[in-house]
Amino acid sequence: MKFSKLFSPIHIGNLEIKNRGVMPSMVTNFCNEDGSVSDRFIAYHEARAKGGVGLIIVEAAYVNPCGKGFINQIGIDRDELIPGLKKLTDQIHSHDTKIAIQIYHGGRQANTQVTGMPLVAPSAIACPVMQAIPHALVLEEIKYMVKDFADAAERAQKAGFDAVEIHGAHGYLLNEFLSPATNHRNDEYGGSIENRQRFPLEVVDAVRARVGDDFPVIYRITSDEFSPEGLTIFDTADFSKVLVEHGVSAINVSGGTYVSGRTASGAEDILGVYVENAGIIKEVINNAVPVIVANRIKTPKFADDVIGNRKADMVATGRTLICDADFYNKAKNHIDDEIRGCLSCNHCMSELMSGVPISCIYNPLTGHEQEYDLSVLSETPHSIMVVGGGPGGMAAAHIGALKGHCVTLYEQSGHLGGNVLPGTKPPNKSEMFALIDYYTTVLKKNGVDVKFNTKVDLDMIENEMPGMVIVATGSSPIIPKIPGVDNEYVLTAEDVLMSPEKAGNKVVVIGGGSVGIETAELLSHQDKDVSVIEMTNEILGDMAPMLKAGLMVRAAQTRMKVMTGEKVVEIKDHKVVTDQRIFEGIDTVVLAVGYEPDNALAAALKESKVPFIVIGDAVKPRKIFEAVKEGFETAYKL
Repeated sequence: MKFSKLFSPIHIGNLEIKNRGVMPSMVTNFCNEDGSVSDRFIAYHEARAKGGVGLIIVEAAYVNPCGKGFINQIGIDRDELIPGLKKLTDQIHSHDTKIAIQIYHGGRQANTQVTGMPLVAPSAIACPVMQAIPHALVLEEIKYMVKDFADAAERAQKAGFDAVEIHGAHGYLLNEFLSPATNHRNDEYGGSIENRQRFPLEVVDAVRARVGDDFPVIYRITSDEFSPEGLTIFDTADFSKVLVEHGVSAINVSGGTYVSGRTASGAEDILGVYVENAGIIKEVINNAVPVIVANRIKTPKFADDVIGNRKADMVATGRTLICDADFYNKAKNHIDDEIRGCLSCNHCMSELMSGVPISCIYNPLTGHEQEYDLSVLSETPHSIMVVGGGPGGMAAAHIGALKGHCVTLYEQSGHLGGNVLPGTKPPNKSEMFALIDYYTTVLKKNGVDVKFNTKVDLDMIENEMPGMVIVATGSSPIIPKIPGVDNEYVLTAEDVLMSPEKAGNKVVVIGGGSVGIETAELLSHQDKDVSVIEMTNEILGDMAPMLKAGLMVRAAQTRMKVMTGEKVVEIKDHKVVTDQRIFEGIDTVVLAVGYEPDNALAAALKESKVPFIVIGDAVKPRKIFEAVKEGFETAYKL
């Protein structure tokens, strides 16, 4: 059997799980504000159960309101939440999938804007991200906190969960007690490693006592904090051995904290960031209990290899399942070429702190499982002409074909992807190509006729007279009205990304948004002398904070020079003149000042009788997410 290791059963304690796939705890912001389960939350998890995953671990459920980190996060801090949780477990069990819930307290990484309460922690040391100084828990409060975890575990058992996971990772409260970087206490809960272990172990012992010997208790651990004075793999491997001695049934290996920014690694990392750490823990505990490993387990082959190489016993595929709920069924049924590959772009969780529900950059079904049924064909099939092979056009063509329409996609270039293709060229962005790979596969399998190198005009449309035209012609780079912008050494960012050899050694990039900085990063890696000029007072203003942080770090590691609050007024004689200085001896000027709709076809169609709809950047330049969503919804409604 293909991927036989991945699809072999396993036991966690007495609990048998049908395969080695785990959906790890990931906050969604799909619950109600009071912490209760919503129908949307259930539908989201049920889609992953239908998709074949063996074990679902429901997102971090706060055991005390002061530990809440997100606005619409699930709670397990009071008995009235049990009926809603029971509805969730019953629904998941109907699909032969096991379900656990993670119990957690955010500690100094909780969100005071959400809780309205002071932060608590082992010591009064502020998290650099959350910034507020926490209250250092006193002994009596620690005892109450231990009870909160035990009470939560009992509620989980009553609600029908098959296991409970204690969140001891990612810089949250239990991790804070264990780490010398965050625990500066001088009582029995601080100082020595034995003292720093005391609170997490008291929680484990209390939970085990409350749920009994036969109920699986999983512990999620940060294998390395990647911060000064923080925990290393050697510390956590030793602690894992102690956890097993205290009755933990499985260990779920992750890494990082808010400080290190490594809780969800981006595209710059190799696959399986923590696989080697999991292997070390597995060896240290002498295979006493199953070891789960998380983070960038993105393909069934890699997952199968991790298990086959005995680095871990189970794989936690988090963002992979956000991107494709059917990952496991597709792998099991040998149609893994249809898996919607995760781009590791972190769009899904980029605005969680602000209360925005998770979404996938190119799967509109994520979080909207109740709203669409792709198995129902359209009652009035059309011949659809999709003009433009970017993300919006590809999504429209795919969904149109699934709904039973006869779809032809026209692309004026020789490739699919639109502006995504140059977007795959900067460092650490090659995984974005998975979007193009996915649509190329599903368009072919669903019978979409793709015509390359074909520029569509009104005459062509009126000759073919389709039932509907979906205009997905995208956007083009803005050419600013700067004197000298028509010089031959002035190129667009797209020109340079697709053909970096066109750029000389000394380069000025005009525009400090994501495209400008990524282009400058690429050129810097080629040892070019690169200066970036941004008219506003900040760079990367078009990026969400979580996504911005990683690119800022990478940009700082290059030799690029960045000037903000500066306006280019002229380009002449290989000089770039701003309102503050003159850059001389410039070989290449790169324009990255934004995009404008390429909507000439849409304007022409207004004068015809052919029905049409305009989507994506042809309406207004935005992100991949909006283009795909509009393409999906437009075709779905036809």
